[in-house]
Amino acid sequence: MGNPSTSLNLLGGVPRHTLATYVINASKVSEVIHIVSTEHGPAYLVPSGHGDLALINEYGDFKDKLDSLIKYLIDRVGGVDNVIVDFPSFEPNLDHVFTEALSMCDIVYPVGIQDLGSVIALRNLLHFVKRLSINVGRPVINMFRESLGRQWIAAVGKLASSEPVVVHYDPWVIRWVHDGNGKYGIGVKEALMYLIKEVLS
Repeated sequence: MGNPSTSLNLLGGVPRHTLATYVINASKVSEVIHIVSTEHGPAYLVPSGHGDLALINEYGDFKDKLDSLIKYLIDRVGGVDNVIVDFPSFEPNLDHVFTEALSMCDIVYPVGIQDLGSVIALRNLLHFVKRLSINVGRPVINMFRESLGRQWIAAVGKLASSEPVVVHYDPWVIRWVHDGNGKYGIGVKEALMYLIKEVLS
């Protein structure tokens, strides 16, 4: 997960070993897997870190490294039920680094916000994953503004052939709405566990 505040919140500091350092062979696979304790058991976090894509392309194979990391989590770390990769927004026809990594996924959950550019990006992503025969999960609308109403939900639902989960977010409180039922939480850890238990189950 690339968001720096997410890593700080869950790990309590800036991680020295990240996916970026692993890809360029500066870290071992076991060093980049950070264990985060939760009330539902451990979550294994691999922060992406800050790495220049040109540097990663020059000194490592992103797809092979990500593939080996996923296999390590499944084969060597006990009790891993799902491996969730948080991809940034990108244009799949232009960005081959993330395109190669995305092609390894079993299912993609599109996440967007109420912005025209986000809808266009979501449309491009859906075209890409369908060409690769990757399954598409229920989409998510983040930072939803209720004033825009049901039309936005309907537009995303039509694109993805599934009505999206809606997330209401502000810097202090996170309010999740899933199938009409609201839930409040504070902080990244609660949000992460909600996604694992409710949205991805």
